[in-house]
Amino acid sequence: MDLVESWHFLGQLILLLGAAVAAGAALEAVGVSAIIGYLLAGVVLGPGVTGLIADVDSFQLVAELGVSLLLFSIGLEMTPAKLRGFGMRGIIVGLLQVVVTLVAAATVAALFGMGFKASIVIGCIVAMSSTAVVVRLLVDRGELDAPRGREALSVLLAQDVAVVPMLVLVGVLGATATAEANIVAVASDQLTDAAVGMLIVVTILVVVGVFILPRLLGASVFRKNRDFAIVIAIITCMVAAWISHALQLSPALGAFVAGVVLARVSFARQIRADTGALRAVFLTLFFASIGLLAQVGDMFEPRILAMVAGILLIGLLLKFLITFIAIRITGGHRTVALGAAFCLAQFGEFSFVVGSEARASGVIDEALFQATIGASLLSLLATPILVSRAKPFSLSLNHLLVGARLWKPARLEEIDVESKLTGHVIVIGFGPAGEEAARTIRLSGLEPFVLEMNPTTVRRVRGEGMRAEIGDGASRDILEHAGAAEASAFVVTIPDPGAAIAAIHQIRTLNTEATVVVRGRYSRRLAEIMSAGADQVIDEESTVGTLLGATVVKRGTGYAGEETESWPRPRDRADT
Repeated sequence: MDLVESWHFLGQLILLLGAAVAAGAALEAVGVSAIIGYLLAGVVLGPGVTGLIADVDSFQLVAELGVSLLLFSIGLEMTPAKLRGFGMRGIIVGLLQVVVTLVAAATVAALFGMGFKASIVIGCIVAMSSTAVVVRLLVDRGELDAPRGREALSVLLAQDVAVVPMLVLVGVLGATATAEANIVAVASDQLTDAAVGMLIVVTILVVVGVFILPRLLGASVFRKNRDFAIVIAIITCMVAAWISHALQLSPALGAFVAGVVLARVSFARQIRADTGALRAVFLTLFFASIGLLAQVGDMFEPRILAMVAGILLIGLLLKFLITFIAIRITGGHRTVALGAAFCLAQFGEFSFVVGSEARASGVIDEALFQATIGASLLSLLATPILVSRAKPFSLSLNHLLVGARLWKPARLEEIDVESKLTGHVIVIGFGPAGEEAARTIRLSGLEPFVLEMNPTTVRRVRGEGMRAEIGDGASRDILEHAGAAEASAFVVTIPDPGAAIAAIHQIRTLNTEATVVVRGRYSRRLAEIMSAGADQVIDEESTVGTLLGATVVKRGTGYAGEETESWPRPRDRADT
């Protein structure tokens, strides 16, 4: 690619990204997931409609990087504590849904005349739901901790893990595409090679992640400049993807393993938060590039249109029923199971990943690939309605079936479980000021939750019996994890006014009612801090000056006097 071509590609990249953001924002404004906007932007700009972006292949590397970063971030969430939180039942529900849906969908596809390999791919595509869309909608509605939200999350977690063996399976099917006569032997060889490759990748990443990165990230030079930690994490992800590709495995697979290994590092949550912006850019390009592949004209051909309708209708029905049954037979209440099944009925982002891998490997033809894209797009369009109306739909369906005497009446009041953290006080920064604030809050009977970037300090805080996390208080992900939406108050002790203002902005996007008290390091920045959303600002310069003067007067005269014995009043909204 020469210089002219490089600039041409950059222009197309900017066009695609800008159009995707514009379409996503427009759809978000009317309650539809932005992911649909990203996909539709690619469809419109691609060769199937306007042809403004004709060279689709140039965007495939960017798309693969987006998937790798997504799986890397998912791997970072796979901590032992999180897995234990779902319990054995959650694991069983997730595995049942994935395996049974895959087998059932593949069987139905085979009955309709599709080949064995294509049927397996259809099963994989139908089995996957959209983690990005469903979790976003549940969080926005405050329903992630509701019973149906927890059930849906356990299934989504299993699906996120299942995408890794699915990608290996698609690779094996692709490798045997030209070896029908000896498919078992070739498949066995491919699985052996994949297993050896995985062992190499895991060994390298475990050595790096367990013995090298924790010491590297914990070094004082890296603690002082957080950019180093972000860059090292991205390098680890990309190197893992490159090694995986070099071993003829999926790059996304290596990135996922890297995330799992780094999940045990104390900086894992901060790494995930810091790489969020980069991940968002590449994922936007990933969905838009999938849209580029859609040939709208071809989708209206009778054969492809019939496949779209079949995959969509039969797939949604199968997935709904299997998800309901999996939750029900493991002890879940039927209304909760119905609600979770409505939330998970769609096909998700990993359906595109599996379909793209299968198409590139020659497992499915172009017509079937276009049909899967069309079905997935239509299912995602219905997701906001299904998630938002999951509870009333499930209650209505339950009432209908009880009225038809297909099952017995049962009483359930689905009460959204309160977050484990509610009414607590989040203290951002644990220097001397933050330490005194947290201890005072604790003595009053309130529960402090400390956010601090220094891992040594966090361990000390936990040792004192207080909750603490390594993280930047200006990060939305970190604040959400700390239960910012349910906090009663925030104490921002960061000395840097710019960082304090950034933290306040994020706090106010999550919680508009809580009291926000802020340390004002410099008097000249107090107005900015107040306008950012602080309720009270302790003017450090004024406070220290008053106390210094009062101390001198008291030592010299033995009495501070009426004008100096009172403490300076904190700056609050009434002063602005």
